Amino acid sequence: MKKSIIAFGIVFSLVATSLSASNGPDKPVLKKNLKIEKTTIKDLSPLSIAVVKGNFDTTKKFLEFGSDINQKSGTMGMTPLMYAARYNKVELMKLLVANGANVKAKSKIGVTALKYAKAANAHAAVKYLKSL
Repeated sequence: MKKSIIAFGIVFSLVATSLSASNGPDKPVLKKNLKIEKTTIKDLSPLSIAVVKGNFDTTKKFLEFGSDINQKSGTMGMTPLMYAARYNKVELMKLLVANGANVKAKSKIGVTALKYAKAANAHAAVKYLKSL
């Protein structure tokens, strides 16, 4: 009797799990124009975190899904381009600029991406920004 109850419980849980795992015909998990603007750790936007970490693919996805490319976040109110400049992430800077990042935007303290790059001795970033 105990074995029957245990077997029934296992079968029931497996059926319930497989039914809940089925989500129908290939539906996309994310939708275009989904606004992901919630700030997180240290008040950084998800886009800024992707830039700081140097994750090109994630940054590109955030842009594809409509993240605000010029959103100021963090204690200094820096844009994603400012973070890319500060950390010398030139490929990310090119991606951001190509998608409309404001090169002349200023942080809360009035500093541009070029000034952040200079302060961080990010030579490649400085060279790129001066070429624009």
